[in-house]
Amino acid sequence: MKRIESDNLQEKSSWSLLSAAASAIAASICCLGPLLLLALGITGAWIGNLTSLASYRPIFVIVALGFLGFTFYSVYRKPRTESCPVERPCANAGGKKRHKIILWVVTALILGLLVFPYLVPYVFAETPTSEKVQTQQVVLEVRNMTCVSCVVAVKKSLTRLNGIKEARVTLEPPEAFVIFDPAKVKVEDLIKATTNAGYPSSIKQKKGN
Repeated sequence: MKRIESDNLQEKSSWSLLSAAASAIAASICCLGPLLLLALGITGAWIGNLTSLASYRPIFVIVALGFLGFTFYSVYRKPRTESCPVERPCANAGGKKRHKIILWVVTALILGLLVFPYLVPYVFAETPTSEKVQTQQVVLEVRNMTCVSCVVAVKKSLTRLNGIKEARVTLEPPEAFVIFDPAKVKVEDLIKATTNAGYPSSIKQKKGN
């Protein structure tokens, strides 16, 4: 009878671990759910219903920790001294070791789910932008471009210059659209750069930004 009770306790610990994981997901879905759906491109007013679960979060957290505590008790409690038949799970040392490994892995995931909502503001914090500078845009008509490798070469010649914010080069039409900081680089420098790379260019269009 004692051996049967021991096996039942191990089975209960597995269900307890699953219950802890489910409770942790329920506790975190109010915060992680909208972010996950947004990342998947799923939108809709109904997503706001997930945030209404925030008021139940403390309850789910307590339930998750309770199930997790019971699981640890079941797995690490002092084993009984009675003999155990070879065919019984209680005699499988390798199975117990795997069970402990699974327990710690799932525990790490559960704790991560419970803690992550508090870290969201830091994980998704926007990187401070640099001071806005006055930029200019210019479209250069580039000659001698005959293939994609030419496009790459022209772009490389431009982006190597200090002050280039963006450079888009196309083969058809053969031109380069460049956004640059006029305080650091001049249009003449752009023309010189492409020319030195073997692709002479000239101004096709220019305007401030």
